[in-house]
This record gives sequence, structure tokens and C-alpha cells, in this order.
Amino acid sequence: MKQTKALGRDAFAIEGPDGELLGTARQTLKMSDLVKASRGVEVFDAAGVHVLSIEDPVNFIRDTYVVHLASPPMQLAKLTKRFAWIGAKYDVEMAGLPDVQIQGQAFQLNYSLTSQGREIARVDAEYSGMGRLMMGKTSYRVRIEPGLDERQRAAVVGITLAIDMRRQKMRKNSG
Repeated sequence: MKQTKALGRDAFAIEGPDGELLGTARQTLKMSDLVKASRGVEVFDAAGVHVLSIEDPVNFIRDTYVVHLASPPMQLAKLTKRFAWIGAKYDVEMAGLPDVQIQGQAFQLNYSLTSQGREIARVDAEYSGMGRLMMGKTSYRVRIEPGLDERQRAAVVGITLAIDMRRQKMRKNSG
């Protein structure tokens, strides 16, 4: 996933291992978001069909992010930020997988997604140049292990975008 725009509405190109465009993601910008003080991201397949929504609803204690499948409408994953001195720790509910956890490295740049102790996905942040870094543009290499079904792979993509939303929120709040 390559971030193509970081100012205004964030946008990503989602590419396969050979660089073929699989889909796009963009931050939503709706009047209701201003009233609710929530943010979101919508994911579209290569044909432009809306497939996923990631929502950052209003929370007062611990940040929560919800990943929804567009059709049929259903919740695929829910992430809740957990207190951690170093790294990123989340409580994760993911459809079809028990005991899912995300363990992150310092500064929340790289992390793995596990189910019952077995790694099912690995996400590594990559910066392709100082200019992209200064503009806040990040690319993510997402490695999904074989054996996950289509909805679980979609949930991994949604989780990756949710964690990027969290990182973006932390940068905005610290500056």
C-alpha cells in the first residue's frame, strides 16, 4: 500500500506484489464526520467498487477502530488501543480467527498480526525518499500468510489502514 496523498484527504494505492493496482483507499470527508468528530477511510477495488470502510468513532478513554465489509454489510475487525510503554499494543477482534493480537515495534512502524501465537500477517512501513517522509507519506509492505480467506485478508488491509489512522492522529496531536 503506497500513500499517494498526505495533505487534505489521505489516499493510498493498493498494489499486488508485481505492482498491479488492486484497489485504492481514501479518507472520507463528510459533514457528518465533523459533527460526530469521527474519521474514516473507504477502500475500493480496481473497478472502483466500495469494498471496505474503516471508522474511527469518538472515544474518550481508549482509541477504537472498526473495519466493515461493504457488501454484505458486516464487521470484520475491531481494534482497541491498549496501554503500552514501548511499541503498539491492541486488543483485536477479527471475524473467524481466535485470540488475535497485534504486536508492534517501537514508534508503531512495524508490527505483526498473530492468531493463537501464529503469525498471519506482517506489516512493515517503508519510506521511499526524504521528500515523502517529510510530507508524511508512508508505504506499507503487507505480507499475508497463506490460508486466510477473502474476508480475513480484507480485515488485514483494514487493520493496516486503521493503524495508519492511529499514527496520523498521534502525529497531529503531538504537533
